Amino acid sequence: MPAENSTMINGDSNDVSQQEDGESLIIPIQSSSNNDLFMEIFPEELKEIPSSTLLQVLQDEKASQDTWANAGLAYMKQNLAGESSAILQAACSNASSNSNSTPNVRLLASAGIAHLAVGNSEEDRRRAEQRFTSASKEDTFFPMNWMGQGFLNFRANRLDQARFFFDTTLKQCGPVLPALLGMAAVVFCEGNYQQAQDLYGQAMKLYPANSTSCASIRVGFGLACYRLGQVDRAKAAFRRALDLDPECVSAMVATAILSMSNVEQVGHERERAMKLMSMAHLLDHSNAMVQNHLANHYFWKWTPLPGHVSVTKGSTVVKTSQPIPLDVGERIRIGMTLETIVQDEETGDGVNSQNSFVMKSIWTKDSEDNLKLWKKDYDRVSALAKGAYSSTTVEAMQAESLFLLARVHHVREELENANKLYEKACKLAPELAPARFGLAQTLLAQEDYKGAMQHLKLVVKNSATATDALALLGLLEVKAGGQAHTKEGLLHLRKAIDLEPLNPDLIIMEALALQQEKTSYPKSLERYQKAVELFEATDKVVPYELFCNIGVLCHETKAYDRALQYYTQALEALENETKDNENDKPGGSKDSTSRMVQSANHMFWEFHLVSQVQTPAQEGSKTLQLLGTDWLDSLRKGDHVRVGDSFISEIVDIRENIIELKDAFIPPPLGNSKADESNTEGDKLEGKDGDNDKTKEYAEVGSDDSCDAKLINLYVKQENNRLDNQRAITIAFNIARVHENSGNTLAAVEIHKALIKRVPVYVNCYLRLACIARDSGCLKECSAWLKLACKIAPGNPEVLTLVGNLHLSLCDWGPAQNVFDQLLLKRVSKVEAYSKLSMGNIFFANLDNPKTYEKNLKKAVDLYKSILAKDKANAYAANGIGTYFAERGELFKAKEVFNRVREVSGDTIADALLNLGHIYLAQKKHAEALQMYQSYMKRTQDGTAPITTKSRADDEAEVLLYIAFAYFDWARQMELFNNAQAAPADERYQKAMEHLELALQKSKRREVVLQYNLCMTKLQAANCVLQKLTRNIRRTAKEVEDALNGLEESLPKVQEMLQWKSEGKKVLIPTSMLQDFITHCNANIDSAKSHLEEERKREEQAKEYRELQRSAAEAKRQELELREVMKKEEATKQQEERDRRAAAKMRAVEDLRVGWVQEAEQQRKEKEKKNRGNKVQAAEADFIEEDTNPEGLFGNSDSSDEEEEEATKNDEKKDVTQKEENNSSGNAGATEKDLFGISSDSDSDSDEELVPSDKKRTASDDGDENENANQPSKKQRVIDSDDDEN
Repeated sequence: MPAENSTMINGDSNDVSQQEDGESLIIPIQSSSNNDLFMEIFPEELKEIPSSTLLQVLQDEKASQDTWANAGLAYMKQNLAGESSAILQAACSNASSNSNSTPNVRLLASAGIAHLAVGNSEEDRRRAEQRFTSASKEDTFFPMNWMGQGFLNFRANRLDQARFFFDTTLKQCGPVLPALLGMAAVVFCEGNYQQAQDLYGQAMKLYPANSTSCASIRVGFGLACYRLGQVDRAKAAFRRALDLDPECVSAMVATAILSMSNVEQVGHERERAMKLMSMAHLLDHSNAMVQNHLANHYFWKWTPLPGHVSVTKGSTVVKTSQPIPLDVGERIRIGMTLETIVQDEETGDGVNSQNSFVMKSIWTKDSEDNLKLWKKDYDRVSALAKGAYSSTTVEAMQAESLFLLARVHHVREELENANKLYEKACKLAPELAPARFGLAQTLLAQEDYKGAMQHLKLVVKNSATATDALALLGLLEVKAGGQAHTKEGLLHLRKAIDLEPLNPDLIIMEALALQQEKTSYPKSLERYQKAVELFEATDKVVPYELFCNIGVLCHETKAYDRALQYYTQALEALENETKDNENDKPGGSKDSTSRMVQSANHMFWEFHLVSQVQTPAQEGSKTLQLLGTDWLDSLRKGDHVRVGDSFISEIVDIRENIIELKDAFIPPPLGNSKADESNTEGDKLEGKDGDNDKTKEYAEVGSDDSCDAKLINLYVKQENNRLDNQRAITIAFNIARVHENSGNTLAAVEIHKALIKRVPVYVNCYLRLACIARDSGCLKECSAWLKLACKIAPGNPEVLTLVGNLHLSLCDWGPAQNVFDQLLLKRVSKVEAYSKLSMGNIFFANLDNPKTYEKNLKKAVDLYKSILAKDKANAYAANGIGTYFAERGELFKAKEVFNRVREVSGDTIADALLNLGHIYLAQKKHAEALQMYQSYMKRTQDGTAPITTKSRADDEAEVLLYIAFAYFDWARQMELFNNAQAAPADERYQKAMEHLELALQKSKRREVVLQYNLCMTKLQAANCVLQKLTRNIRRTAKEVEDALNGLEESLPKVQEMLQWKSEGKKVLIPTSMLQDFITHCNANIDSAKSHLEEERKREEQAKEYRELQRSAAEAKRQELELREVMKKEEATKQQEERDRRAAAKMRAVEDLRVGWVQEAEQQRKEKEKKNRGNKVQAAEADFIEEDTNPEGLFGNSDSSDEEEEEATKNDEKKDVTQKEENNSSGNAGATEKDLFGISSDSDSDSDEELVPSDKKRTASDDGDENENANQPSKKQRVIDSDDDEN
């Protein structure tokens, strides 16, 4: 191995770097006779010498392999990898087989490294691997070959093999720089950032002055620091790398990215970062990372265009100061606010197309000149992204380039190309969430909801905080249907809202998701209102679509007043949004045929000031005199006007300057005779300058004191300009539908006609007017509207369907069949199933003819089955199958089908309820049948049930007839018991009669039949009442009288029907039935009269008997009350006696207690006297006695003579008291016996307790007489203690 090679690997790093930096290329000249001649090429000269020239020189001079290797190394030091690879490739080709092995090994290894430096393509790696394999065959232990194979495996992402070669190099050759850097890169890719940081730090310490590698080492060190979260340290490393090598592209890119990632950076810092990125792009045009970042930057950047533009309010034409090259579809910005798209280069208004173009949006602000024009330079973005894609083989970076290209196509609405690029980017980098989200968006635009959901799930899996993806996925899952999907979708939406709780768009998406299910309408309304609150809290304009959605939900939940309120707010928001649009013409329409006057449509009209009138002299006058001539074009017959602030009426005639009103004019109160300054709703809506000036003018006239007559402003009701906006048409139609459902038909008709006036091709309005006329019974008007609809939209499936339904309602089976046959021939998929269903119903309705019964029934069921074959979830066709089973008498199967229809449809098909009612009635399950009929009635009343007759009232009458028959049949069934169990029959007959009377009020088509049914029900009810006695059921005379009245009312009606029959009038009831009814009715009338007389007698007797019973009961009650009073008086007397005795006993006890107190006081005084005579004995006695006297212990020995005299007197009194007590001891014992109920056996004990202790002394106690005389008795001791306590 040459000396310089060994030095390069093992020598001192400082010497090597100095030698390499200043080393020039020496090429010996072999063609000269003088061997000392050589060619020296300095490093700075290599960039100017083409590799082909140097290659030719080396070949001519037959340079050694070392010289070839040195030439390749020299090019590599100048970052000319391509030239180096060409030189080394030629050297390997020229190498001879008998050459020295060591230079050959070095040459092969150098060539392999040069191939890796050229690029990362598969071809470059293959060539490098060939060179390294050849070198290994020559010398397995050559260090440069080890390092080369390590870099090759690193490029191929074989990190374990790369680690092996780098580790072998470090062990065999020591910490050489390439091996250190290679090992650092390997551990970095393995995620061991701390070890990578240590290796890069070791490289910086060992090779601090290697200028060719210092910057790269610090870039690697900075990347490791960034991964470890040491951002400031990473920034310092990148800045140091730039200081060492100002042209280090990697350091520039890293510094720029860190600067842009800091959201707190100000504008100039970001600008500096982009300058660094641009500088890096100038230094290295093939750096894919730089190109991708620049492409992303220019995607968002607005590029200024030369010149200025001028725009006019309400126009889409933009005039430029000079020709500006713009393509159709390019996104531009005018000024700082309006962002739009170039729509067309031809203005079409005579303006020079070179200096003007047409934009998609309308300029709604004031006209302006000298505005700056900006555009998005998407072509530059595409060029940079394509360059990045071709400059790298790293799949992640290629995926990012494809994502940027796809975004350009996406924003240009080239969805097919965008979809392909997004899909390719996702294949290269499956974890690139933005690309997958873009792919989901394109699939969503193509209505591939399932594919979009799959990609959105992957986005959420890789990026759990992607709120847009979470919200969109949730909405799609809810739309997919199913309980599991709905629950999962709502969870995703809730998670997105939790991440951004103040984002109203996410809350709107949640509301849209909840809106998919009718049961979630209240929650959806709540979320919409929350979104409105967020918009208002942030001072943002609430979109009119939001108010419209809330109105629709209120409409669906039958909150009609709230629906009108929100629809009105939607109109106001839309008006504020487009109030500056020139298409919104001021003022209302002057065509009286389209004027709206209904108060319910107040959102579409307002009062406009037109003139002034003189107050009439007579109160209650209907004529008013107009002033001036301004009103000539504003007033006409039929206009609604307002006089002053409150009086509103209609003009019935106009003669010269006199108008005649429909109502008598009521003048305003005193004090308001001047021209009124109206604050009414009409004036608030008006707000027009012309009207304001007119108001001032009239006010001045009205305030003139010279005017004898009082002047009042006159306003006329005119439409506003809200319906001039095309986007308001749908809102107005929804308002009309609310009026229809709330019963305000006139207001609905008024809106529909106004919409037809503005949009004559709006077919839905014709159809709604036809439906309103049909429901009102105006079939001619309904037919007229349908004819107009057919002219406007010939062949329209919806129009033809409604025409067919009209024929069905009239039972015109032939014309209806022709219409639906026409629809079936057109094969319109949208109405094919409905047409087949209607045809099946037509055949099913024509089963009366026995000859065609089987044929029509088979056709009907075949049509129902053909519908179910294509759509198994069609509940209407299944309902038809159920009617087929019912017709065949297979009631169990029919019942199962109808129940299944209710389950599948969510009980929204009312016909299933009606059919189930018929099934239950046939099975004699009257309660269940009535429940079904009544449920159907609820649907009929709220307008949700379809009708099958002329009008909804007739349909309701028919169902009432079903209910009446169910009660009638139920009563007949109960009568079969013919005993007391038949008691409920009478009540059910009454229910049947009530429903028949309601049906008569609703229907006019079957009045005779209903009347006969009512008469028959009364006959059966009367018969039931008359048979109550035989069935052991109680009845009253009132019941019999009502039955008789019903019979007497029914008889003349049936007789009249029989007379009509005899006169040849059309009566659907057979004559025999009428005659039988008359016969039975006459018989029952006679029987009822006799029963009534008997019942009245029976009731009179029962009344007398009840009166006797009542009198006896009253007497008994009075007797019991008297006894109770006497008992209470006796108890009161006894209680009073007990209270008296108790009071006497209490007084005796009190007297006894007082005596005890006095006795105790006397004994206390005697003890005090004795204690004064002998203090020593008293003290000793106090130590011996159990009950001591505190006054004896602490008595005053120095008492005066007066106290001694008083003590002597007390002793005398004590003797007298003791004698009295002895005399009264017998009485005391008696008293205690009376008080406490003590028996005679215990008298001695009681006396012993009450007598003082000195009376009970024995002979043995004589010696202690003085001591015991002072001891109180037991009773005395208790009283003393009580006194002490008191």
